[in-house]
Amino acid sequence: MSNIKRALILGDGAAGTIISNKLRLLTDKKDLEIVVIGNSPSHYFKPDGVQIPFGLKQYRKSVKPTEFLFNSGVNYVRDEATGIDVQKRVVTLKSGKSYNYDYLIIATGDRFTPEDVPGYEGEAKHFYSLKNALELKTELEHFNGGDIVVGQASIPIQCPPAPYEFTFLLDQYLKNRGIRQKTNIHYIYPLNRVFTIQNVSTYIEKLFEERDIIVHTMFNVDSIDNKSKKVQSLEGESVNYDLLVLVPPHRGQKFITNSGLANESGYVDIDKHHLNYGTYDDVFVIGDATNLPISKAGATAHFQSEYLSHSIAHDVGGSVYENEYKGDVACTTITGGEKAITLYFNYEKPPRTSFQSKTDFLLKWTSSDTYFSGMLRGIM
Repeated sequence: MSNIKRALILGDGAAGTIISNKLRLLTDKKDLEIVVIGNSPSHYFKPDGVQIPFGLKQYRKSVKPTEFLFNSGVNYVRDEATGIDVQKRVVTLKSGKSYNYDYLIIATGDRFTPEDVPGYEGEAKHFYSLKNALELKTELEHFNGGDIVVGQASIPIQCPPAPYEFTFLLDQYLKNRGIRQKTNIHYIYPLNRVFTIQNVSTYIEKLFEERDIIVHTMFNVDSIDNKSKKVQSLEGESVNYDLLVLVPPHRGQKFITNSGLANESGYVDIDKHHLNYGTYDDVFVIGDATNLPISKAGATAHFQSEYLSHSIAHDVGGSVYENEYKGDVACTTITGGEKAITLYFNYEKPPRTSFQSKTDFLLKWTSSDTYFSGMLRGIM
């Protein structure tokens, strides 16, 4: 009988790709089989979405074939998970096949649910997918003045800084076109500040004020009226728009909820230091699929994968990994004027916000090259 164990990874996005490649680098094929279940024909580097609508990035550089991104020794199966039975250690697939596992890593990300906001479909624009970023580019090219409302419908979302990054780039774009004085930029946010982390929010609010960006806080989107061109909040406030750039609501995957691993939000509650689900020491969740109190971003999945790949590799080898995941996140965010700040923080330490630079902006500019060549491959 074979003693080879199997790590079954659900999801071929950033989290699933990074953890599979890192785990392959740390283990031998004779000890661990690595199987990734996913059905994405291409892999899109989502952080470029804030730049594509302004023509600052050529979108073709932001996309790679999914199969190309897995290292040798990773078995990629084009299929879709439809159910998980953690007691029987089995995952069922859309094709009707099923897979048993010794280690299950759920890296299925989350999904957009625009249907949660009445009036969203066909009216609001966003930049969180390549298709939508390109459509928004066309909208901006035809915009000649008026009111632009930028924000997010609810919390949580992928890449939380992206709405304010987009707003800073929008301000510069309108100035370059000579129509900034003909345009009011409104920024709406669900909390009583403009970002989840207080010191980052204070910093961003100051920059917004310098750029005459109108802020509406405690604005949880309730509905959109496409006839009167108004976005309405649950709190009773409404804002008029000529162009509405609104990140849609997010939820975890439906089959996660249907499998009993999460409530209707679809996000899985896990141990924040060991990333395992409930009392199971063979079921882990990383990336956007978790309900952890940290950013949903590729950089977060990178740090989680660093911890979890070593933990599983030690277990395969018969030893215990003594380290813990500490909630590490590092991301570079645009602040306008070809400058950016790099935020590094974890569960205990808030990010520093005292320094923005051109160097950080260039780091953001080239991040897709680093992402595809190093981070996804598991060598960073």
